[in-house]
Amino acid sequence: MSMHSARIWRLALFGAVALAARADDLPPLNSPSAAQQFGGKFIWADLFTADQAAAARFYTSLFGWEATSLSRTGSSGNAHSYIVLSNEGRPVAGIALRPPKMEDAVHGRWVGYVSVKDVPQALAAATSGGGRILFPARSLPQQGIKAIFIDPDGAELGLMNSSSGDPAEYTPESGDWAWSELFAPDPAKAGQYYKSVAGYEVLPDTRTDRADALILVSGGYSRASVSPVPNRPKARPAWLLFVRVASVKDAIARISALGGRVLLAPGSEPTEYRKAIIADPAGAVLGIVQLETPAPAKEQP
Repeated sequence: MSMHSARIWRLALFGAVALAARADDLPPLNSPSAAQQFGGKFIWADLFTADQAAAARFYTSLFGWEATSLSRTGSSGNAHSYIVLSNEGRPVAGIALRPPKMEDAVHGRWVGYVSVKDVPQALAAATSGGGRILFPARSLPQQGIKAIFIDPDGAELGLMNSSSGDPAEYTPESGDWAWSELFAPDPAKAGQYYKSVAGYEVLPDTRTDRADALILVSGGYSRASVSPVPNRPKARPAWLLFVRVASVKDAIARISALGGRVLLAPGSEPTEYRKAIIADPAGAVLGIVQLETPAPAKEQP
């Protein structure tokens, strides 16, 4: 498939979420609403896939998430749907349908959303730094303003200003988003790019001996890491989202039976956390992590 065709597919893909359900059906991130906002925090994620029902079955079985389907019939008579995934009653993600005529173009894909104060301003910084807008800013009354862009290396990321405030700062529980990692050809360059887009402070990642590994920090909290693109076939620049699980071993044991695959199993060395990389039945990639000991909530000075 040509780069031009891929770009058109991506535009259609991310535009599809706008048709998924009535805007007033989408749940707020906070209930009751709060004024708090934590710029740079990952607060939402959308999965774009060809089979929403299969994806919902996989993730509800694996993580214990609850799925709520929202649907409507468009002016053309076609039905559109959007599935909201919740963890212990708290909305954490959505599942949107990608265009069926392009079903063999790419695998399903997770896209995370970062909290920003001004979405259009952050998009302007993203494009001035060499990125491109995939899903222009749109206001959704219950959720807020959302947009998606692609960075200069080809990694997609969402931006969001929640109309009900951001979820509180707390140690993630099982089923919550726990971490995000960006794989980039030049981590230092990527770190400066995201500093301009989301206001991150860029620090060395002291968990590793690599000099080119970085941590993105905001409000005193570590939000994400930036690492070199792995030296593996088909590896490309991308954001990888991690969900906390009670046991990585137990989760891995169930993935094959649920139709997914384990792409990278956890190492055997002692560590404060164990992680693995998996793919759902449609090929969408996601990380899972088991925290052995709670990490400090605040970044240490």
